[in-house]
Amino acid sequence: DGMTKLLIDPGHNRTRLGGPGAPLVPEESVPAVVDVLEAQAGAPGLRFLDRHGEIVPW
Repeated sequence: DGMTKLLIDPGHNRTRLGGPGAPLVPEESVPAVVDVLEAQAGAPGLRFLDRHGEIVPW
């Protein structure tokens, strides 16, 4: 269908869900996720990527 579909793993972040011991803060991971989204724009298909743009096997 030519659409881009992404599953993004932002990493383990210090949030209410991730807890205070998580190694990342959203201020670090969100810009990385945005970079991945921008880099994948227009690339058709379904992919599961981490915040570095690497494929996550599933």
